[in-house]
Amino acid sequence: KIDYIKIRYVCYAVSLLIISAGAWAFFNRGGRMYGIDFTGGQVQEYSFEKQIDIENVRRSLAEAGLKDATIQQVAGKNEVIIKTAKDTVDIVEKKFNEAFAGNKYNLLRVEHVGPAVGKDLKAKAVKSLVFALLAILIYVGFRFKHFNFGTAGVIALLHDVVVTLGVIVMMGRQVDLLVVTALLTIAGYSINDTIVIYDRIRENMAKMNKKSLGEIINVSVNETLGRTILTTLTVFMVVLVLYFYGGEVLNTFSLCLIVGFISGTYSTVFIASPLVLLWE
Repeated sequence: KIDYIKIRYVCYAVSLLIISAGAWAFFNRGGRMYGIDFTGGQVQEYSFEKQIDIENVRRSLAEAGLKDATIQQVAGKNEVIIKTAKDTVDIVEKKFNEAFAGNKYNLLRVEHVGPAVGKDLKAKAVKSLVFALLAILIYVGFRFKHFNFGTAGVIALLHDVVVTLGVIVMMGRQVDLLVVTALLTIAGYSINDTIVIYDRIRENMAKMNKKSLGEIINVSVNETLGRTILTTLTVFMVVLVLYFYGGEVLNTFSLCLIVGFISGTYSTVFIASPLVLLWE
């Protein structure tokens, strides 16, 4: 019997605070937050025979003039991933031969993305998010015969996408195509959860026509709260396993989903439904 409508302005303030912090981090990092999918560049992955100290790798590459290289160590393995803006395989291998002469290594992969391709992918990523949100707005508007539901739902979705993106940037992670995939997944998951509550609100509006919209929203959210928590926990446990055991490539992707699912559940309960009342 929680009064969600009563605390809605506190929730709006919390959301605005998180979004503002994310926006500051977004503009502060600038082009450095984008992965090579969007900026263009090269990814090299090396496997060492013995344990390697990541700080020694950073120091040796800085001495070779690669101060701007992004270097990651694969958790639990003697592997490093090096991301640079240009083709630097020869420079890296020459430096490794000097600095780690007693530690044999293998080049596992080299990937290259041109700047023109990266720019095109960035534009398509933005378009895919915009078109997805517009399609959801149209669907929910016709589904409930009221665009106040659709608008509130899309604002809540936009909230989840922006919060997730902001948290990822604040944590120093890079934004690449896998992050965009995660954001689209979050949007689909969140609107599904929101529609369940909207359906209950519509049902209760027909049965409780003497009550105010605020009272109906409170009743509806409380009635569906068990389902919301159970669904989120089930999915959350799977994504948590993916985060810890899915490997380096899926680590940021699964982190996005963890943040997005938490934000999606929060927005479904505390943002989407009260926004219907605000719009009304």
